[in-house]
Amino acid sequence: MNNIAMALAVQKAAKPRFRGHKVLKSKVVTHFPDNLTREYMRITNTYMTLLNKTLAEHLPAIRKAIDAEREAAQRQDMRHDADLNVSRMIQQAMMRARQDMEKKAEHFGLERKLENLAKLTRKLSIREWNRVVHKTLGINIFEDYYSGEFYRNTLKLWVRDNVNLIKTIPDKTMTRMTNIINNGFYSGSSNTSIAKQIQEAYGIERRHAQFIARDQMAKLNGEITRQQQEDAGVKEYIWSDSGDVRVRDCHAEHHGKRFKWSDPPEQWYETKTGRKIVGRAHPGQFYNCRCVALPIFDLPGLNLPWEGKQP
Repeated sequence: MNNIAMALAVQKAAKPRFRGHKVLKSKVVTHFPDNLTREYMRITNTYMTLLNKTLAEHLPAIRKAIDAEREAAQRQDMRHDADLNVSRMIQQAMMRARQDMEKKAEHFGLERKLENLAKLTRKLSIREWNRVVHKTLGINIFEDYYSGEFYRNTLKLWVRDNVNLIKTIPDKTMTRMTNIINNGFYSGSSNTSIAKQIQEAYGIERRHAQFIARDQMAKLNGEITRQQQEDAGVKEYIWSDSGDVRVRDCHAEHHGKRFKWSDPPEQWYETKTGRKIVGRAHPGQFYNCRCVALPIFDLPGLNLPWEGKQP
């Protein structure tokens, strides 16, 4: 069956559900895949724990070298030479830590873990989309359609970008740690003080990794959702927020409103002087957004990969 014939057949099969109207809102309220976000966060937490252990293994040698050079400087009054020696040792030790982390990261299998997560996201998205179509239009979709080129490329690019994002964290962390240790030595900070600063910096990087997990999961889910709806001829959707205390004010205001895929709504936040517009975005596109788009089906434009039989 060609595309035109398929579209006409789908429109005919779904027409009774429209009850004489041109458009039909989704009968299902879908939800953000929090379980997959938690899985991504487990991956990043394990990865960051691996980084923390690697640092912990190399820091004692650095502390020992710092103490030795400080003592030598005090005895010989050669502070400048000691500074240079310690700086070199810190750089060399952190380089060994970087190399050690790279080896451990290879065994960790970050890319494979993210590939599995991306496949789970697509599978869940298809299941939810099938539920929406079935409950709203009374037909079943041909799921293999959503394994096509766009979806393969979307998942492939998402995995590549996320691997790169996560892999940059150790480099940034090691650079931050090197600066902390160097500054601590030059300012005469104790090893205890330096260790505390290192753990605080590690906590910042760990939270950054968790932010990446939440943000990137939302973007992938939002991109798949948009493509599924546009493939089906859906031009408009209803914004649905996650209904909890973490919802942004602007997304709470968007909730229940109708928007076009061709015209994303404004994103904003309140300042003391009024509203500050920060851009335009669909659900899932703005950072850490857990909102979803509920489709508004348009009968004349309806086009779905239909199984060709009533449920």
